[in-house]
Amino acid sequence: MSFIHTLSRPFAVLWSQIRRFLALLRRHLKKTIAVIVILLVSWMVYAVTRPQKAEYITDTATRGTIRQTVEAVGTVVSEKDLSLQFPTVDVVSKVFVTEGMNVKAGQRLASLRSGTLGAGVASANASLQSAKAALQALQEGARPEDIAIYEAQVANKRASLEAAKQTLANADESLKTTQQQLDALQSESRVSLAGQVVTAGSTIQQNVATAKTAIIATQGVFNANDVADSVVKSLPGGYDTLRANMTTTLASLDALLGAASPLDYQDALSKMGNARMAVGRAADIANRAYDIIAVLPITGSFSNTSRETAKTTIATQKSGVQLALSSLDSSIKALQDASANFDTRIVTAQSQVTSLQGTRDRAKADISTFETSLKIDEAQLALRKAPARQTDIDAARARVNQAGAELSRAASQFNDTILTAPVDGIVTKVNVKVGEVRPTTQASITMLGTSPYRVEMFISEVDIPKVRLGQSGSVTLDAFRFTPFTLRVAEIDTAATDKDGVPKYRVKLDFADKNDQLKVGMTGDCVITTGIREDVISVPARAVIENADGTKVVRIPKKGNIGFDEKAVTTGMDGGDGRIEVEGVEEGETVIVLIKE
Repeated sequence: MSFIHTLSRPFAVLWSQIRRFLALLRRHLKKTIAVIVILLVSWMVYAVTRPQKAEYITDTATRGTIRQTVEAVGTVVSEKDLSLQFPTVDVVSKVFVTEGMNVKAGQRLASLRSGTLGAGVASANASLQSAKAALQALQEGARPEDIAIYEAQVANKRASLEAAKQTLANADESLKTTQQQLDALQSESRVSLAGQVVTAGSTIQQNVATAKTAIIATQGVFNANDVADSVVKSLPGGYDTLRANMTTTLASLDALLGAASPLDYQDALSKMGNARMAVGRAADIANRAYDIIAVLPITGSFSNTSRETAKTTIATQKSGVQLALSSLDSSIKALQDASANFDTRIVTAQSQVTSLQGTRDRAKADISTFETSLKIDEAQLALRKAPARQTDIDAARARVNQAGAELSRAASQFNDTILTAPVDGIVTKVNVKVGEVRPTTQASITMLGTSPYRVEMFISEVDIPKVRLGQSGSVTLDAFRFTPFTLRVAEIDTAATDKDGVPKYRVKLDFADKNDQLKVGMTGDCVITTGIREDVISVPARAVIENADGTKVVRIPKKGNIGFDEKAVTTGMDGGDGRIEVEGVEEGETVIVLIKE
């Protein structure tokens, strides 16, 4: 019993401690649960907000050779595709070849009816005979009958020259008399109208001064405080224009007031006309000013009495300006009436002077013409009387030779009625039939000459700036899949060609070696090497990013792939394998190509 009692004591102690812990837990249950909840929430927040490890697709900057290429489909063509046509229009008489026939250089292909060119040969021959006859006549000298004709022509020209000289003398005398009459008329008009001219000057000054006073008075009305207050508040339409017109009109009036007195009645009429226009503008200003004052709204400072006073002032100026206009109109009419008789007589005399001047000038021109013509006829008469010079004979002989050359040319054109093969080759198309008319603008026969072949390819406008004459390339034709042929760029079109709606540029390349197995029309993949850079650093082109400011960078991942650094680079050649030359990164350095979200 004692043993069992001794063994049960530790269990009793343990049970007692458990009971005390449970009692303590019951007393602090709410606090315990709160602590547990806080721990769980904290763990969840950490799990959500902790930095995530980014997933990058990377590559390595490598050192090596970059080869830039341009690729396109190439087609074998021949540069000796000949389109033969007749140089003249006529009816086809014979066709000697068929399509696919092998021909030799100089072999006849077709011929035209030669009737038209035969007539050309006959005409050229006639011209040759005429040139020979002229040479013979020159060598024999002039006949007496020819000399008599030239002597009569010389006598006729001399008589015409003397008549023209007499006409000139008469015209000079009449012009002198008429000019004296004109001068006398003008002097008489100045004397007769001198008083009215002086009066016109006074009238101008007086009426212009009246108009100026009217404008100054109108400005004074608008400058008054009560009127200005109403104008500022209502801003009537046309007021700004009115102010500008007052300024410019005042300047015109001042210029008239400062002008010199009229010199004669014509000057007086001109100045009174200018004064009338300026005073008329002043009248328009007064009328417009009156209209503006009449509609100005009443303000605290601008009363109805003020408006009536302003209207009265402007109305007074309007009346003065209208009187000035009437005075100017009366003076202008009076002077015009007084000078009308003189004007008519002076215009008549001036017209006579002008007519006589024309007669004199024509006589001078006739004299010059007849003198020149007389010299020519006298020279020709002397030439007829003189024996033929050796130089003239040589010139006539040269014309004979020229006519002979024309005959040779016509004969050559006659020979052009036969179309011949310029080189050895194969006839590819016969586009003529016996009996039809062939125009010179259409090919009659086409043939393919035996000559080296070329490869023709069309390159996009993006790649064409890379292509240069002399660059090397190769083509793998479908007919020879495992045999690349070496090429060299020989020709680049300067203008684009539309290919399936896309502008492309044609490039022609020569074969480095001749191959008799090539045929026109064969196609294959063509590659042009446009650049090579050796011992340079390159990265994938997708790894280079251009910022908004135009700088180019690559992204270098940080340790643990948490974030990255940007490194500025300078790009160079873009290779054909998707890599691009860069400066600014080291060989073996890792760059980011793509970041997966």
